[in-house]
Amino acid sequence: MENAIESTRTAGRLMNPHEKLHAHHEKLIRTILQLADLTVENPPDASLLLSYCGEYLLPHADAEEITLYAASNDKKFVQDLVLEHVELKHVLGLIHRGLTTRDVVMITTEAHNFTSLLKSHFDEEETCLMPALEKYLKPEQFQSLIETAHRLEAEKKRSDLTALFELDHKRIDMNISYVIDPVRSGGKIREHYSSFRKQLLKHIELEETVLFPAFEESTKTGGAGPVQVMIQEHKVIVSLISDPPDQMKESEITATTKSLISRLVVHNKKEEMILYPMISGKLTGTERGEIFRVCFEGFRSV
Repeated sequence: MENAIESTRTAGRLMNPHEKLHAHHEKLIRTILQLADLTVENPPDASLLLSYCGEYLLPHADAEEITLYAASNDKKFVQDLVLEHVELKHVLGLIHRGLTTRDVVMITTEAHNFTSLLKSHFDEEETCLMPALEKYLKPEQFQSLIETAHRLEAEKKRSDLTALFELDHKRIDMNISYVIDPVRSGGKIREHYSSFRKQLLKHIELEETVLFPAFEESTKTGGAGPVQVMIQEHKVIVSLISDPPDQMKESEITATTKSLISRLVVHNKKEEMILYPMISGKLTGTERGEIFRVCFEGFRSV
């Protein structure tokens, strides 16, 4: 995850403002490109790309517009950079639509497009915008600008837990669709079942060990309320998928998956429309940010 831009040392000296920003860009783009490659290989993992960009890239872009872009004396150039931000957001929207509609072609096409746009955009900032700002701003002005940009970036992070968990629901749903669709499964029903089963179990684990306890701590419910209803439903869901895939016939896998779908539809809707927003509303920004980090890495691990 992206941390504050530290006063790190390079070759025995403190980084200058441009180097600090470059290091921050490197962290962002390295992770995003990894997630984009993962999306192309396995389209349901678009959920991870969308979650990460919503939490880290978009606040970064907004903060840049308010600070670095506003300080530039080349208004035409920065207008083009702002338009590139708009295009990046548009492409992310298309990837989200593809995940929602389970359109593999749309997801993979737009993931490639997003990668190309992002590389070009960061290159323009590094080779044109930053050197120009360094040239006509005093060092202390440039330093202050970078620090302000980073502070605004941190303030703009929403740590949207509803979106994070809802996107993981979509990832699981898309993988489930591979199991019940003979064409999509490509003869790999057992493999797809094993995949979504691991993801669903991890999703439930993170809800019960990270998300729900934080909510109960903040509300002092004492083990009562809507969380307990969800936990009881989790027990039923887990019981349905308790048998190891390698001990099941493909017909049993398909039947189990179809039984699971009807329960997940109702369960997920309760969480997305009621519980997740309720939890997000009770937690502080710092608490949401830490939960987002832990759960994102958990989803990424399966």
